[in-house]
Amino acid sequence: MQGWRAKGVQRRWLQSYAIVLLIPIIMMTATYWQTRHVINDEIHRANSALLSQLKLEIENYTDYVYRLSEMISLNPKVRSIISNQQNIDAKDRLNMKHAIADFKSYNIANRFVDHFYIYFSAGNFVLTDSSYYEDELYYELNYSQSDLSLTSWRSNLAEEHRGRFMSLGEFSQGARPGIMYAQSLHFPSKGESVGTTLVIELNQSRLMESIRNLQSYNQGSVYILDDEDRLLASSEQASAQERSFQLPESKNDSSGTITEDWDGKPMTLSYIKSETTGWKIIYALPSELYSQKAEYIRNLSVLMLAIAAVLGSILSVWMAKRNYDPLQRLVRNVAARSEIEPSRGSKGTEYDYLEEALDNTLDRYKLMNQTIERQNQALRSSLLARLLKGRIKDGVPIAEVLPDHGLSLRGSGVAVMLFYLEDYSGFFRIDEQDAEKKREFVHLVMTNIVEELAGQEHQGWMTDIDDMLACIVNFNTETSQEAAMAYLKGVAEEAQRFIGSRFRILFTVSISSMRHSAQELPAAYQEALEAMEYRMLQSGQSIIWYEQTTVRELAYVYSIEKEQQLINCVNAGDYVAAKSTLDEIIDCNLEQKNVSADLIRCLLFDMCSTMMKAGIEANLSREELYEENLAAIRELSSGSTVMVMRERMSQFLQRICALAEQRRKKSKYRLYDGVLALIEERYGDNNLGINMIAEQFEVHPSYLSRYFKEQSGETLTEYINKWRIEKSKALLLQDDIYIKDISDRVGFFSISTFIRLFKKYEGITPSAYRDIHNAQD
Repeated sequence: MQGWRAKGVQRRWLQSYAIVLLIPIIMMTATYWQTRHVINDEIHRANSALLSQLKLEIENYTDYVYRLSEMISLNPKVRSIISNQQNIDAKDRLNMKHAIADFKSYNIANRFVDHFYIYFSAGNFVLTDSSYYEDELYYELNYSQSDLSLTSWRSNLAEEHRGRFMSLGEFSQGARPGIMYAQSLHFPSKGESVGTTLVIELNQSRLMESIRNLQSYNQGSVYILDDEDRLLASSEQASAQERSFQLPESKNDSSGTITEDWDGKPMTLSYIKSETTGWKIIYALPSELYSQKAEYIRNLSVLMLAIAAVLGSILSVWMAKRNYDPLQRLVRNVAARSEIEPSRGSKGTEYDYLEEALDNTLDRYKLMNQTIERQNQALRSSLLARLLKGRIKDGVPIAEVLPDHGLSLRGSGVAVMLFYLEDYSGFFRIDEQDAEKKREFVHLVMTNIVEELAGQEHQGWMTDIDDMLACIVNFNTETSQEAAMAYLKGVAEEAQRFIGSRFRILFTVSISSMRHSAQELPAAYQEALEAMEYRMLQSGQSIIWYEQTTVRELAYVYSIEKEQQLINCVNAGDYVAAKSTLDEIIDCNLEQKNVSADLIRCLLFDMCSTMMKAGIEANLSREELYEENLAAIRELSSGSTVMVMRERMSQFLQRICALAEQRRKKSKYRLYDGVLALIEERYGDNNLGINMIAEQFEVHPSYLSRYFKEQSGETLTEYINKWRIEKSKALLLQDDIYIKDISDRVGFFSISTFIRLFKKYEGITPSAYRDIHNAQD
């Protein structure tokens, strides 16, 4: 690594860090020259914002005063008092009380107005928002400490006031600061005009609180001037009256900043004018505060630049080394795992080597993607199979899953077609033995053709599922049930015709009903599966509709007599009779209308079981029986047709009949045949039993009992009883023979024993058996 110019990247990083560090230093230096201007603008904007806020609050004060003045002047009680102020009677005093109550409701919050009163010059009294006073008493309470005399106070209030704001300190000769509003109220009375003055004093504490909020930003001074540039209020009480303000006279210049000299010091004045009252709010701030902040920023910037240069250099070296370590480890790890070895004499850097290694890896990744691309069809088939089997997670919209695999729904209607391959041997040469490849090729042919046929008007997607092919047909919007079924029929018939004639591939098709949602695909698949079950009843190369399989019989015909007849034929080794019985049972059930495939399958299973029992009763080797019967059951379970199963069962029947015949020829079966013959001959003898038969054949009774049980699968006594019952059934069909006589004829000691055994084996009493058969005749 050292001979490979390993430090090239690290050196480049150091150079990059140095350039990056230099950029902010240059920018900070250039920025400093704009700092003063920016600070000034920011302070001006901040002052303007604060002034605007104060202006809005003052406008709220004045608007409230105007509204309050209007409400008081229009109060009917006030008008009545003004008209009669020279001759106040009891009614007027009651009006005063009511007026005071109204005044309290007008100014209940005391937010903008601190105090107001009405001076009645003709009556020499004052009505406030809290009480009634003689004018001298009111003067003593509020203005006696000022330089304003009672006469001057009366004279000032008696003058004409047209809704004018003025400084309360100026009006009261320094009694207290604040702003007051004076409005003369005139009402005609007896042909003369009587003067009355309304005085409203603004809430000085709230006003000063708003001014202090503005001062708290930079500790400047605030001045409020009226529309004639008279000072109304100020945060500087001592020398505020001596100040002169030279503001621009332009009407369009409603706010701005000017500079003036006050007592030899430059002052920056920010002002704003109210459009509604014409008042001017001025915020005076020493200009040196601006330069102090700019100098502070400059000194701070120089200090920060120095610190940044030192720390930046140290951090650059440290970070270059720190960042290079992972790269060094990465190169080593890639070199240890890559097929490309790093060249020690190379002029390239570590990045050049990583690029070459990544190119090699991406080439291999491309090959892998090509392999994955070849599996897309398998992935799509897997998705479609999961859709059919309902294995998509609940709540996942199928319409959102399909586009990920290049599929999309045209409409909501869907149906499923299942294809079962019957035979495709004619499509391949005899020497082609690879069954899996042949199967894959056949599936490919059918997939391409069926999808093309289904896609002529709608769209279809084929997939492998459970050794069959399934086609999901998605219909266009507003396709009716009848049109959909007709289209599916055409696709199935054309597929069978074209594929059968061109490729000699034979198959059966089952078709579900049309469903109206992709979520119902599992139900449609189950319908197609149920329809495919009836393939066993067809001859092959068929089209099976689900609607044709919905109504079926619920039982099959296979009586105990037929089962016993088949067993007897097998025991006798008579294949011709056994085959005839087998065909009779199968044909009888197939001739039923709407026969169920499941019931036919149950019938075939039952008959396989019967032949198995027949072989066991014939004492054939169980290994011989199991191998043949198990093959038949497996073929039946795999979905074989009735025709194939009939052939398979006939072969099995022929084998067990041949085995039974062979066993009968052996000598050890002579005793068994003799016992059977003796029972058939002497069943009417009530002494017939194990002891009598053992004595007849000169064998021990216990040996005879065990031997007969091994050969027949049942005890000798049971066989005799069954034989007698079977013979009695024929006699019961003759009405002229009494049941007791029948009992004696077939060898029973008592009629009660006969009735009990008959009911045991036949399930009904002898008389009931006779009645049933007579009724049928």
